[in-house]
Amino acid sequence: MKKTKDGRRQFSREFKIRAVQRVQSGEKPAAVARNLQIQLELLSRWCRQARAGGEAALRSVGRPRGRRRPRFSDGETRVAELERLVGRQQAAIDFLEQALRRVEVLRRGKKDNGGTASSE
Repeated sequence: MKKTKDGRRQFSREFKIRAVQRVQSGEKPAAVARNLQIQLELLSRWCRQARAGGEAALRSVGRPRGRRRPRFSDGETRVAELERLVGRQQAAIDFLEQALRRVEVLRRGKKDNGGTASSE
């Protein structure tokens, strides 16, 4: 059993499998939890995970192993990222054009006699 920096316990995959097997063999979950000095809710969660996905569902301590994908693994991903960027930029341009049109309307609507501009 490992401990995290904040003092929480981390249990190995083998520990979880043995605990679940004890429950599956007929021992009462409360007795197993008490014997292993873990909370009953934690043991119940492990049992649910094992029922849903077998022993493979009980992960070990830390991050799951596997090949890490690079951020842009292929050209399609990069193209999609660039298309999103273009979309955001186009939305900003549209907003600024609309704001400029409103300012121009306000300036045109102002009268020479010192009156206020229209509220369009």
